[in-house]
Amino acid sequence: MTAGQRKRVRRGSAPGLINDAAREVFAERGYGATTREIATRAGVSHDLIFRYFDSKEKLFFDAVVTPLLDAVGGLHQRWLDDPALTTMDHDRLIRRFTTGFYEFMSTNQSIARAMVHLFAAGSTEGELERLRARISETLAPMIAPVDAYLTSEGLRHSSPALQLRLMMLFVGVAATFLRSTYPTDEDVPS
Repeated sequence: MTAGQRKRVRRGSAPGLINDAAREVFAERGYGATTREIATRAGVSHDLIFRYFDSKEKLFFDAVVTPLLDAVGGLHQRWLDDPALTTMDHDRLIRRFTTGFYEFMSTNQSIARAMVHLFAAGSTEGELERLRARISETLAPMIAPVDAYLTSEGLRHSSPALQLRLMMLFVGVAATFLRSTYPTDEDVPS
């Protein structure tokens, strides 16, 4: 292979390679990452990004935002579909949801770090506003159950939407950074 040539990727594998590379590069550099950096990391032609994703924003949403919000929505749906829901106490339900969210964020560090970058740096072309809208849409069905729980426990002192967001931010931040606060990985509690 001569300089400048790339090894050809297997047919049909480019979207997955691009998604994986995008998660890594967005985690390292935030939304300021370029599509050229992502293409290089994926080992594909820069043009393929736009063939499959149309724009950097679409790639960010497909690689980072959608898997995160799908996980949150899936946790909520499994919570609702559980036949034991009616007999389970609120504390156990909340603990199960937060544990599932923590595990997702812990095992998907590139998604967690990419989100931290976007929240911390903001955006210039409205990506953050579109992200906020998607988050609100995903969390909306969870607000009434959170409100019911908070009210039943005498904890309703502010907006249940705010309390839900704070809980998810705290869990997400803990899953993203807790490991880094211990001297070794073996010291991190399970």
